[in-house]
Amino acid sequence: MATLADIFRHQGRGEILEMLESAHAHFDEINYDNWNGGTYTWALRLEVPVPFFATLEARLTAIEKEIEAKLSYIGRLHPNDPVGEVTITPITPGASVLGQRMAPSELEVRRLWPEGRLRLFLSHVSSHRVAVSKLKAELALRGVAAFVAHEDIEPSLQWRDEIELGLRSMHALAALITPDFHASVWTDQEIGWALGRGVLVVPVRLGVDPYGFAGKFQGVPGSLDKPEKLADAIVAALLANPQTHGEMRRSLVSAFAQAESFLMAMALRTLLVEIKDFTEEEITAMRTACVENDQVAKAYHVARDIYAAVGKPPAPKPVEANEDVPF
Repeated sequence: MATLADIFRHQGRGEILEMLESAHAHFDEINYDNWNGGTYTWALRLEVPVPFFATLEARLTAIEKEIEAKLSYIGRLHPNDPVGEVTITPITPGASVLGQRMAPSELEVRRLWPEGRLRLFLSHVSSHRVAVSKLKAELALRGVAAFVAHEDIEPSLQWRDEIELGLRSMHALAALITPDFHASVWTDQEIGWALGRGVLVVPVRLGVDPYGFAGKFQGVPGSLDKPEKLADAIVAALLANPQTHGEMRRSLVSAFAQAESFLMAMALRTLLVEIKDFTEEEITAMRTACVENDQVAKAYHVARDIYAAVGKPPAPKPVEANEDVPF
């Protein structure tokens, strides 16, 4: 299921990806044949939250066939255990989704996170909240929406529910591992939640090396006293990992197109010029921002460097002499 979701992630199929990540999945044996020592045919059953099912219902058959086709690699790897059927059904009331609550609704996500940004949960000890707030501000300049529990929770809301919503809807988690990180009763649970969801964990070494299950991930070195450099390092890690590269790239382009200051445009420029796999749509968005967004167009050397990286817009086609020219 993780591989299947990753395939759709790299193909930019966000709707199907979200559906798969929210699904309760299991396989049923639907046929047996004694050919070739015994061949078992399996059906993948996907139970999805009602909001996803309602959105996809009109295209359900086509989506089921597409997922089945994607799973053909299983038949090549395991010729005696092919997948011959995929079905998508609304989740049974009260059923558990990967042992957690159902995927958050679009309304919940929009309430907690700004649209078009990579959603990063910052797991940290509250004693460092001032430094973490500065890091959050630097990440925002780089297209990353960071969830910081102590300031992102409205007083009227149940804080545990809001933290859980952040964990259920994040794209990645950055663990700010300070010497007192392990003493918290929450931080290890937050990492465990991310690992259970299959979400990328970025350990940030702030005087302590990653430990436990997070120890298998390459840690990002840094210092909370240098939030600009630390933000650049975290974004670089998100771009370097295939699981978050596409989302991070799209977030950078979206933030660049909507840049609200020269500082933001310059911070984004530094990251964008290193990327080589933009889509044509993303290149057009950046070129347009270099002309139409004053914060980009007038920022020192930003447009020049973006054009050097992705090329200038095509020159307008000259009007032929025999063409009618309106006056």
